[in-house]
Amino acid sequence: MTQVEIDLFERMLQTHDWTYHYSDDHRYYVKGRDEAQKIRVMMERLEEAGQGDQAKELYEKYRPEFI
Repeated sequence: MTQVEIDLFERMLQTHDWTYHYSDDHRYYVKGRDEAQKIRVMMERLEEAGQGDQAKELYEKYRPEFI
């Protein structure tokens, strides 16, 4: 993993709709669910590449407290 992938992961976290599961519109729910899955996959890849601590730190930085 390179810095580019860390930057991509951070961008994913910044733009993610953390409240998607509250949506009454199924399209927004599905989009949010799919984004959340991509974030989980990217976190796993970063952990496998030895950058798990940095990934977790970024995740906690952008995850709202109510989640």
